[in-house]
Amino acid sequence: MNMIRPAENIIRTMIPALLLMGLSASPLSAEHAKIHSYKSTVEVQHKGETKWFTVRKGLDLKEGDRLRTGSASKAEVALENGSRLKVSANSTVRVDSLSKLSRMISIEIGKLKAIVKKLGPQDKFSVKTPIAAASVRGTIFEMGYDGTNGSLDVYKGLVSLTQDGQEVFLRSGERIDFIPDRPLGTPSPRRSPGGEGSQGSRSEIRREVGLSMSKEEVMAAAAEEMRLAEYQVGKTLIDVHGKRVRLEEYVIRKPREVAAADQDKAFKLVVLNERDDRFDYFYYKGIFNRSLPDDLSVALKDVSGKIGTTAPDYYLTQYEMAQSNTQDFIKDNASGGHLVKITYDGTNYTLTDPDNPTNTKTVTADEQSISDGVTYHKIYDPINDLFTTVTDDQYAAGDFKPAVFDPGDDNYRYLTTADTVWKTRYNSYSHVINDIAKQSYTVKTTLPNTLAIDLDAVFTYAGGYALPYTETPSGSDYLHNRVTVFYGDGTKEAYDTYIISDDGTIATKKDFAGITSGAAYKTELLKWNYEQVITATEFNGRKIDLVVEPKILIKSGLVK
Repeated sequence: MNMIRPAENIIRTMIPALLLMGLSASPLSAEHAKIHSYKSTVEVQHKGETKWFTVRKGLDLKEGDRLRTGSASKAEVALENGSRLKVSANSTVRVDSLSKLSRMISIEIGKLKAIVKKLGPQDKFSVKTPIAAASVRGTIFEMGYDGTNGSLDVYKGLVSLTQDGQEVFLRSGERIDFIPDRPLGTPSPRRSPGGEGSQGSRSEIRREVGLSMSKEEVMAAAAEEMRLAEYQVGKTLIDVHGKRVRLEEYVIRKPREVAAADQDKAFKLVVLNERDDRFDYFYYKGIFNRSLPDDLSVALKDVSGKIGTTAPDYYLTQYEMAQSNTQDFIKDNASGGHLVKITYDGTNYTLTDPDNPTNTKTVTADEQSISDGVTYHKIYDPINDLFTTVTDDQYAAGDFKPAVFDPGDDNYRYLTTADTVWKTRYNSYSHVINDIAKQSYTVKTTLPNTLAIDLDAVFTYAGGYALPYTETPSGSDYLHNRVTVFYGDGTKEAYDTYIISDDGTIATKKDFAGITSGAAYKTELLKWNYEQVITATEFNGRKIDLVVEPKILIKSGLVK
């Protein structure tokens, strides 16, 4: 029996699907802010005027307007996006900006409590005093200024405080006092009325999105990472189950969890999915062979391989990929990444290690055999490094030729005689579900580097084997397939993958029919989203459900 690596094959199918699955700003009109409620003496001064007027409920506040409260007074302002501002007594605040992408409130004196609705990846919300500013993405905090010194208390979420070029981060349950011309100190626990520090203040802030994190920890870490993001996108859509999902994606370079020696070579893609009843996230962290260029797309564009006689300048040497619902997770690691040069003479593929040309292998493109009167074809696909065995009838009915994207023609085509293709292979790989190893391989000790994984590596499976079964649950015309992997220990995992519209409709084959160029394919792909639902025996009935939008992958260069 031909042993195969279903988990990595699924991942290598999923990643191209993800990689085949920017954000230009247009002028935005200012949003509305209204007086939601008030008590006692509350006045407004409109921009450009000198007089103060008594407020009324429902009064519009515009950019440049000022609001002040008297003794024993208070006011609550409602913003169009659902955020609320609670102005304490003896306070004066100014509305500086109400743009969707930049909401800013200034405290001239007094206190303001902000209850900020979760923002999009490009949206900003900040409150400033004459000496410091606080920026958030979705949180509850209170900021004060007495005319000389200031304070910041965080009730929920993560807040960035900047003063004189210095920045500190506060999370739930922390507070800080800030004084002019003095460096910001370390946040301290905010005391509750009962005198106990909040639970959030007793745990260290996680600085990067990783596994074994709560939703709040992921969101806090993501808020910090997104400040440094090269690319960000976000939107709200309906998933294949009819659930509304808020999607945020970003790409960063130099992930802080990567070793210092490799930081200049590393990038990280993060996808966050938030629904009313669940939270799922995904990250892919890759390390290249050399420091990344200023234009990240120059390196990322060849991660799926390159056609031509010249080797790519950049290739991955290792990656880590993880998916989680904050309770269950799947994690894949690969290391020992190296280039393999592939040439085709019409009958055979020659695989060569360019760093060690003596390490070479010839693989027959179509190896035929006869058993019990039936002709079988063992077909090798060097692009995905897969062997597939089919009957003569299946071979005649199907198209099993490897295809590549040729940037010169801006098109996908079959490999032809004298083609040269460069692909990345790995010397080790592991696939883990909830800390349980399901599949792995390592290069044979007699070899320097893998050329064809099935021929050059030693595999380990849970229970001794893994068998995949593929089906199309929605019908053969729909872009929805399910791969279920059965293990020898009696466990299984299943991957349902969909191409869906923003309203959750599954795409059909005819939606992509007639597309003859890479540019046309990307244009069509921007209308759709990729969704993958994962179940596993170890999940005990739970699932991981992730939606990815293609825009960030195209803009960053992950899609050619």
